[in-house]
Amino acid sequence: MNCRNFEEKIDGILFSESYPDNLFKDGIKPYIKDSFRFKNAKRLLQNPEKKLIFDIGAYPGTSIYYFGEHNKIVGLGKTDEAFSNRISKCGHTIVDIDFETQDIPTALLQQADIVLMMEIIEHIRQPLKFLKKVTELLTSDGLLYLTTNNFSYIGYILKLLLNKSILDPIKTENTFYPGHCRYFLLHELESALKDFGFSIIHKKYINFLPDSSLYKNKLFGVVKNGLINLSPQKHATHIEILAQKQKK
Repeated sequence: MNCRNFEEKIDGILFSESYPDNLFKDGIKPYIKDSFRFKNAKRLLQNPEKKLIFDIGAYPGTSIYYFGEHNKIVGLGKTDEAFSNRISKCGHTIVDIDFETQDIPTALLQQADIVLMMEIIEHIRQPLKFLKKVTELLTSDGLLYLTTNNFSYIGYILKLLLNKSILDPIKTENTFYPGHCRYFLLHELESALKDFGFSIIHKKYINFLPDSSLYKNKLFGVVKNGLINLSPQKHATHIEILAQKQKK
């Protein structure tokens, strides 16, 4: 199946429903809004092929759109039957697991060539325990690609100055989509990963900014993106790390 046909198939199966958002235009597909971050992940991972990739928090399936044609994707996280069935129709699988309350199934241990952990750790209330479990998923020399919100993001600083919360309400804790409960600095995540036996291949503060034309209010998008791009790197929107598990 060529790339165009594969992407059309995935679009028709995984992204046929609407994804309403307060900021972005109605009908914007997640793989369009998040194209920069996923293309960046593919580049850093050197366009992997024939790899077993575990995607933690796989909904709505964007990793399959970008990585699924030449790799086997296993999505891990809270899910429902409808999403699981859609993943299966794409030739991939999903495992329903709550990392904060459940142990990892033995069959998954030390199996993944690559673990994608994109926009996940900020939802986790015990991040060190979570990172230890992630470590156990990877084969020796396996790769972990991690992105998360930057603690010192300029947008959060402005919100705090306006006495607005930068985290989600505690009421989200028991929902399908638990909100953000913690943000991180680059050096603390780097240190934690090293403690778990990773070597750091790449680390960076980085801006993940959807194109301003995708916002409901384009002028707002232009101003927001411009302000962020003018800010010092340490105040970027996100943290990005590529790490490799070391042989014992």
